Amino acid sequence: MIKSVKSRGFIINLILIIFLLLPLLVGAVSDDDLDLLQDEIKLKQNQITELKKQKEQYEQSLTQTRQQISTLNGQISNLDNVMAKLSLEVQTLNLEKEEVDLQVMNLNYQIEANTEDVVDYQDQISGILRLLNRTNYHSNFISIISQNDSIGTFFESLNQLNRITSNLKAKLNELLDKQNELSRQQNLLLQKKDQLEELNIKLAQNIEKMDNEKVYKSNLLYVTRGEESEFQTLINQLKAEQDAIDNEIYSLEIEARKKLYEANGEDFLSSESGFIWPVPSRKVTATFHDPDYPYRHIFEHNAIDIRASQGTPIRAAASGYVSQARVCYSSSCYSYIMVMHSGGFTTVYGHISKIGVNIDQFVAKGDIIGYSGGTPGTIGAGPFVTGPHLHFELRKNGIPVNPLSYLPH
Repeated sequence: MIKSVKSRGFIINLILIIFLLLPLLVGAVSDDDLDLLQDEIKLKQNQITELKKQKEQYEQSLTQTRQQISTLNGQISNLDNVMAKLSLEVQTLNLEKEEVDLQVMNLNYQIEANTEDVVDYQDQISGILRLLNRTNYHSNFISIISQNDSIGTFFESLNQLNRITSNLKAKLNELLDKQNELSRQQNLLLQKKDQLEELNIKLAQNIEKMDNEKVYKSNLLYVTRGEESEFQTLINQLKAEQDAIDNEIYSLEIEARKKLYEANGEDFLSSESGFIWPVPSRKVTATFHDPDYPYRHIFEHNAIDIRASQGTPIRAAASGYVSQARVCYSSSCYSYIMVMHSGGFTTVYGHISKIGVNIDQFVAKGDIIGYSGGTPGTIGAGPFVTGPHLHFELRKNGIPVNPLSYLPH
């Protein structure tokens, strides 16, 4: 009887030890630093919301000022609104970057705490299993059965062991949940870092665009001397030049295709699929039919402007026939190259600082055909440019189409 009591006491002590250890497995991360981080994130989110509201107000103002850009004052007012909107976008992007930085810190903190929690879970469970193993509880239950007259005592001990086993299983499942949560947070952290990189790229583009608008405004005030009459003279000159270029491109394409067809038959150009980007950069500083284009009231921006520093090699977007290579030795006129392709497509490359091909020449996709320009005051840049870039047009059957719909993403 004494031995039975000792055995039962041993089991009870074992149960008490394990139930004292099990609560250590339940951990809830609560830290003042984490609360502060979350408060900062909410503050950034509120600031971003307020800036976006201000941006919407400027966009409404732009709707009005865009209708008045046929005058110098209207043009300047529109530029000021565009720059103010861009400034708000830059501020918003900076805040979004700060918010993502805080979220990254928050995730790193939780991952660190979660990792420690997982290690602690594993250590505690291993300790319990070692304790159960050392006590050789199966032998103790056999001893209870053989020496104890009361079968009730046996079942009581057995039920207690079952409860221990159930709790241990629950804690093991909790450990697995912790590990899954840790993996989820690590994946989320990678996504946040990708988002941060995208914000950095967009921020750099907006800063560049804002700087270009400042240059344009300064140049506009300089060449017009702030006089409305000078502005109107330049506008008329620009419109006449643009109309002449559009008519030239249209008529040249018709004549060239007719000439090539008569000389070579229907398959005068090699058929191939797809276009390539004509310069290494894929940063588009002005879109097709860009609503912020300063001369939209005169003509649409039937192209995309691609960031390219002065003198960047320009490559043929597809194989084709050079139908025009317009050389201009003045900064006030516009140099461009025109290449015809199969399928009724034509590409036009504008603001050329140096021509690298001749009219009536066939070129292969990727061949260097010239070099970019656009720096104000340089050869072939044309009037009112804001900085070096490539003006890239794509036409199908003579009609301008959005190049971004055909270039690889």
